Amino acid sequence: MNIRAPEGTHDVLPEEAARWRRLEEAARASFDRFGYQEVRTPIFEYTSLFHKSSGETTDIVEKEMFTFGDPEDKDGTYSLRPELTPGVIRALVEANLFARRAAWKLWYLGPAFRKERPQKGRFRQFTQLGVEAVGSSDPLVDAETMILLSEILEAVGVASKLRINSIGCGECRGGYREVLRNAVRPLLPTLCENCNKRFERNVFRILDCKVDAEKTQNLPAAIDHTCEKCKAHMKAVEGALRDAKVEYRIDPRIVRGLDYYTRTVYEFSSSALGAQNAIAGGGRYDTLVRDMGGPDVGSVGFAAGAERILLAMKEGAAGPAMDFFGVAIDESLRGRVFSMVTELRRAGLSGDMDFEGRSIKSQMRSANRSGARYALLIGPAEAAQNQVKLKDMREGAERLVSIDEAKAALKGGRT
Repeated sequence: MNIRAPEGTHDVLPEEAARWRRLEEAARASFDRFGYQEVRTPIFEYTSLFHKSSGETTDIVEKEMFTFGDPEDKDGTYSLRPELTPGVIRALVEANLFARRAAWKLWYLGPAFRKERPQKGRFRQFTQLGVEAVGSSDPLVDAETMILLSEILEAVGVASKLRINSIGCGECRGGYREVLRNAVRPLLPTLCENCNKRFERNVFRILDCKVDAEKTQNLPAAIDHTCEKCKAHMKAVEGALRDAKVEYRIDPRIVRGLDYYTRTVYEFSSSALGAQNAIAGGGRYDTLVRDMGGPDVGSVGFAAGAERILLAMKEGAAGPAMDFFGVAIDESLRGRVFSMVTELRRAGLSGDMDFEGRSIKSQMRSANRSGARYALLIGPAEAAQNQVKLKDMREGAERLVSIDEAKAALKGGRT
């Protein structure tokens, strides 16, 4: 029997993990600069949470959730989280954090799960990186989340394009719904089965259909049927993006696939990914907190697929190389080398040694492969003088030094 990873999952091996670390560190640094705090929520929630938040007619709820448990149980079934936003909002409301202050700026990074056909960069277990700015209706916060994401992408070498749209609010959505239904009705016989279902249940979801995108591309656009408040909100978002010198374009086809979005919606894409070029998406959700039992406050956020970003990232350094590699010239001195390695690590230096009892030649090959700047060798002569042989792996120069001199040389070699 061949044991392998389940379909739609992906092992992150050491070389790729270095790229993950690069992305994670760039994201954390940006979140800190923008004043966002980390939040972590369970990887599974009650299924009812996603029905309430994401919408009964969304593809996520209808087709893509991994659900388990006994439906007859008083608490119902559980689902692995297909996205992180509902859990973050649930956590804020449950902990009554709004009693402490009105607005929260949060970020998250963690696994999510969707039962869909695996594709390049799209897995059944994937990693979402995102933010939720909860408690403000200010259009400047919409712009802030876009600027934040653009800076993360730039920091890891991803060239991206931003498209934005406005899908209106509760005051103007009803009028647009009727306009859209009237425009779609003559097309129904030619549209897919899902679109026909969505016509009755949630006509807006037809705009998100990938099967009949060409047939529906000339449907009335939501941005052309928004109220004056929504128009003013969009104008302010655009002004803030222009002031920040963030390039964007209006795209009426951006609607996002979840029911809770209002007003601003946006998507980042990269040509490095080919036809399926979406990297991240987000938008405003001004009713979700209230609908989940919290105060009536506005919110905006984005979610990015980390695996998609990694595919679009330019190749960079694999990660910081080790400072040193310890080499035992004589088998009897391996304990001495181990003590030296431990002391240097405690001094804040990174290093390793051979743990297989191999020859000096093999140890030096390992030192080369490690990328360490220096090799530290201990043989009988060095041990007798309480010194080590310091070898510069770039230039080949060797000299005898004390442990303290080795520490200074290693720290100086980092510059």
